[in-house]
Amino acid sequence: MMRFRYLDPRTRLRDPRVGLLCLAAGMAVVGCGDDSGPTSVPETTTDAVERGASVSPLPPPTDPRFQLGRQLLLSGRYEEAEVVLTGLDGEGPRHPSVAFLLAVAIQKQKKYAPALARLDELATLSVDYPERRGLEHFRGWCLFYLGRPDEAAGAFEAHLAVQPDEADSHFGLGVSRLELGETEAALACFDRAIELDLAVVEDRPDRRRDLGKAWIRRGDALWELGRFEAATASFHKGVIQFPDHYEGWAKLARGHERLGDSDKVAWAQREERNARVRVGAPVDGDLTEPDA
Repeated sequence: MMRFRYLDPRTRLRDPRVGLLCLAAGMAVVGCGDDSGPTSVPETTTDAVERGASVSPLPPPTDPRFQLGRQLLLSGRYEEAEVVLTGLDGEGPRHPSVAFLLAVAIQKQKKYAPALARLDELATLSVDYPERRGLEHFRGWCLFYLGRPDEAAGAFEAHLAVQPDEADSHFGLGVSRLELGETEAALACFDRAIELDLAVVEDRPDRRRDLGKAWIRRGDALWELGRFEAATASFHKGVIQFPDHYEGWAKLARGHERLGDSDKVAWAQREERNARVRVGAPVDGDLTEPDA
């Protein structure tokens, strides 16, 4: 169990010279490494960290390693972010902003149990810090992937009580409720997530992937309700926004098969294969749902 020795708001983290050396080394890695990864953090890290910030009595760390770790995290370099932030988090007095970003870096590597342990401890702290508003969002995803959808739904609801217009938490609440068999409630969550993403997607094309996922999961809810034509239309809208979602293409093929359109079945199956090739997935692989 981690223990915090609280950082006084007036105190700087120790030895900034070490941070400058790490920053220089880190920039060399960023400049020379493979930059084929995502330019923003999937599943809301960018939004929850950026929009979740609030005026806080505890200012952010001044050590340059904090900003380096943050930038690595936001650029999808999760393992490198974990290394930088672990070094910073190991110094005392510890700063909850560092611990939070470290937990997110761990979560983004799908190490949900250790990430949840860190987030649970942060949830016990009474001190305020800029990223605190995003805490329940990331707890929600950890709980969801650990097979605890009821608790995940509670975490997403807690986050939405603070940030009611966070599309990704509406989506998270939707997949949690879908897992719990609360299909109508899940459908309403997906509808709200889609509404919020549609309002910003023209200015924020990075939201197209998330919008596509919401349309596809909305189709899942409609399918469970026996609304096959509406589900098929929703799958189609999803793959338009997120054409690499090969499971979405497979679901679209299943929908057209249910509706009796063999030509569209063949078309969707071809597009599924093309999407698998694009993302490097097994061409003849089983239909497995990607990350929510």
